[in-house]
Amino acid sequence: MARRTNGNRESPEESANDWLSTHTLQDIRELAQELSASGEDVTELVTAVNELEGLLEETHVEGEAAGTEA
Repeated sequence: MARRTNGNRESPEESANDWLSTHTLQDIRELAQELSASGEDVTELVTAVNELEGLLEETHVEGEAAGTEA
């Protein structure tokens, strides 16, 4: 069965991408704290943010090391 869509509505993925393009990892951590305070399990969200932060740090360190090699 075909799914009806409203031309004025964004898909959940588009909404998430828009939100993520204008917020920081700290914003996501604060959101996780709010969700946790309301009783939601945010374990996977916190783990994903921590992994992303680790990847960004690794990329930053590798970029600095590549910049010092000549």
